[in-house]
Amino acid sequence: MLPQRFRATLTLLVLLACALRADAQPPAADLRVRVMDALGDPIAGASAVVDADDRGRGKAVITGADGVAIVPVPELALPLVLRVSAPGFGEHVEALQPGSAAFDVTLEPAARTEQVTVTAGRRAVRGADLPADATVLSRRDLEVAAAGTIDDVLRLTPGFSLFRRSPSRTANPTTQGVTLRGLSASGASRTLVLADGVPLNDPFGGWVSWDRVPQVAIDRVEVVRGGASDLYGADAAGGVIQVLSVEPSSPVMRALVEGGTQESGRVSALAGTRRGPWTGMLAGEFNTTEGAIPIAPEIRGPIDTPAGVESSVLSATVGGAITRLWRASLRGHVYDEDRTNGTPLQDNDTNQRQASFDIAGAGPWGDLRLRAFALGQGYDQAFSAVNATRTAETLSSRQRVASTMGGGSAEFVRALGRVVLLAGGDFRRVDGDMIERRPVGAPTVADGRQDMLGGFAQATWAAWSRVVVVGGVRADSIDVETTPGGQRDIDAFSPKGSVAWTLGSAFTLRGSAYKAFRAPTLNERLRSFRAGNTLTQNNPALDRERATGGDVSLAWEPRRVSLRATLFAARLEDAITNVTVTTTPTLITRERRNAGTIGARGLEVEGRVQLLPSLSVAGTLAWTRSRFDESDEPGLEGNRVPQVPTAQGGFDVRWQPLAASMIVTQMRWTGTQYDDDRNLFELGRSFVTDLMGEHRFAEALRAFVAIENLFDADYDTGRTPLRTVGPPRRIRGGVRVAF
Repeated sequence: MLPQRFRATLTLLVLLACALRADAQPPAADLRVRVMDALGDPIAGASAVVDADDRGRGKAVITGADGVAIVPVPELALPLVLRVSAPGFGEHVEALQPGSAAFDVTLEPAARTEQVTVTAGRRAVRGADLPADATVLSRRDLEVAAAGTIDDVLRLTPGFSLFRRSPSRTANPTTQGVTLRGLSASGASRTLVLADGVPLNDPFGGWVSWDRVPQVAIDRVEVVRGGASDLYGADAAGGVIQVLSVEPSSPVMRALVEGGTQESGRVSALAGTRRGPWTGMLAGEFNTTEGAIPIAPEIRGPIDTPAGVESSVLSATVGGAITRLWRASLRGHVYDEDRTNGTPLQDNDTNQRQASFDIAGAGPWGDLRLRAFALGQGYDQAFSAVNATRTAETLSSRQRVASTMGGGSAEFVRALGRVVLLAGGDFRRVDGDMIERRPVGAPTVADGRQDMLGGFAQATWAAWSRVVVVGGVRADSIDVETTPGGQRDIDAFSPKGSVAWTLGSAFTLRGSAYKAFRAPTLNERLRSFRAGNTLTQNNPALDRERATGGDVSLAWEPRRVSLRATLFAARLEDAITNVTVTTTPTLITRERRNAGTIGARGLEVEGRVQLLPSLSVAGTLAWTRSRFDESDEPGLEGNRVPQVPTAQGGFDVRWQPLAASMIVTQMRWTGTQYDDDRNLFELGRSFVTDLMGEHRFAEALRAFVAIENLFDADYDTGRTPLRTVGPPRRIRGGVRVAF
């Protein structure tokens, strides 16, 4: 059963959408244009205009959720042309015949270098203007993936991994630290994750709750690999991932309802509109699954239970034009999550409230954007010890963490001839209090504060028609005060430079070099935790990590083909590692320490080929060598970095046997990796196949069936030191509605 407040939210969404649709009748029309992608799905937000050749006298109209726009035909002399364009697609131009009343237009995907991204440059840029390689996952990419979570879909991008192999629907949230290009060593994220410009990383621990954004509200996900501290500061040593939400250009309603095995269910809904200068959107999602038992079958006991999750999220956004050139928006966000972690006593929950405000405008002096946000969160976690026969457990401790985060940013952009200047700054304050209670003894209390202030500047220079040079630099000052631990100051200087050279019409060569850094989280300084028979202790004396690296890539993009290969190398000094301190038959004790220098280098390959109009194949491959090149810790030098596989990759095959039907197969494989710094606990290779079938019954209605882990593969996710395994086969079915 859905919670009562969520049922009320869904009812409100439906009523709002019906009201919006009732008032959204199009004006008198000359030409009805329906815009679709290559799979026949409508494209919302496309621009359609009729004019006389290139005179630009027609009025552009934006398509709604059904892909339809009613376009006025200007009273101009023939010949007239219809121009249709949309972000991520190539432009379509077609001559307009006298007496034409309707057009069906199919847009082809744009080349990767033509796609617009806001993450790589902290502003809307494309092609050679990007200071780094970026991968963009569209809303449609998420919809046709059999995997039900964003993190599993992101595993199809090269070099992406989490601290554990388990998907977020069954894993403890503290293991959801993001790693790109082998810069790992502990559960903390070395990649900044944003949602519409606001940090999605946990304010206290840096991990990521991937279901904080309703799936139907996601427009696209952008992934930038490689250090990005020159623009984003302390959290972006490995890269940046940003989840971008839908911006309604007309009345829109979307809904997803699904259910499946393991007592899984999800309802996700969105309603939004644009009325004159105002826009509004309400989105919500309820998600539940009983999950599966994480302990390997050969060692399970009566105490072992499934690891599942129940979460709900509700967000509301309202925006409007203050003047002709200035626009503001306000967003509120509520998120609650409850998890079971595999035994009766182990559980955790998260309760979060967030608000953000954004104002942007333009003038003769340039473009300016200001943003402010605030967040409050409570996190509870229970730990236990299980006996050797797994017949009983004893509560070890209960932790309660209360944290707040507030911050803001300012970004200024101005074009001066062939140079585009970007400058700005941001600040953030995180406060956290932790109390840990044990069955015996006095509670442990700790608290901390972290203030982060940074300023950045970047110049993009179109040196000539085929060469673009990007250079940027950022300075950061971080003040940390913890009890225990005292006060520490961190200052960092993060430069980055890149050059892109377009070789003819199909090749782009890009190279970059950077310095980046990461400051330890309050979680690493203050909070210890236990997983199985492994206890990891906090360390208030941790220092920052410093990264130096670079990459060179070659992209080849003829018609219907997109292929890119990237060579990279990075060096992470003072890497924070969970160092093994003592080992007994019943308990392994580790401590977070600045353990040494990690050297990571490798090759990433990704591409897509449209073999037939109805068949496309995409694939990724990442080979990574990540080792401790230097270390003062005994026995660590030369070891492989924990949780980094030597090789990983995947395939995505999409086949449309009928105009209204599609079959998608996705395969993800991961090479061996180690679960510990001493390289004693190896995780074997894994190969997981997912399958999805979809059929469109009407323009607004699609039904699907998805099978995750089709062949019920048994694969390692951890050794603590007991073997834990990934979730078994799960079957889901549901419907998607879009108006």
